[in-house]
Amino acid sequence: MEENRGRVQEEGSNIALIIDSNIIFSIIVAGKRARAYKIIAEHQDLELFSPEEVLIEFREHMRKLEKSARIEFWNKVLLAFSLIRIVPREIYADILQEAYSIASQFDPKDTPFIALSLKLELPIWTEDKAMLRESFKSGRYVAIDTEAVERLLEGKSLEIVRDILYRKLFKK
Repeated sequence: MEENRGRVQEEGSNIALIIDSNIIFSIIVAGKRARAYKIIAEHQDLELFSPEEVLIEFREHMRKLEKSARIEFWNKVLLAFSLIRIVPREIYADILQEAYSIASQFDPKDTPFIALSLKLELPIWTEDKAMLRESFKSGRYVAIDTEAVERLLEGKSLEIVRDILYRKLFKK
């Protein structure tokens, strides 16, 4: 891992992550029952960012999410999006080409998340196995899953957390 890639915390600051749409959508579907929501609610020091394209992705999946969420859909949407900061595309536009070259190895739709991760030098919180695996293969960005986020919040280092995640993903 490169020296600056994947910093999650600087001295005296909060833990910051890029949050993938699958984590946000889990909150929309399950609301306060979602594991991700519980983690966020218990850790006010957690700063979450997402690229503006997450709003487009939400609109594309809105009907499916609404069916899955069943009740209080819009309350859950407001809850989920109130927990994150949406970052305008112009902040990471200069790095989209590089991000696309990485994302095209597994899913080009993840380009904005990788671009924002590269720009802000923050890990991506995701449950997307392809994105997680590619983060290890390419070494150009950092992605972690929910278990890894919990370990970080328990005080474990990013290096230890990533080592555990690597063994989990690649069964070593």
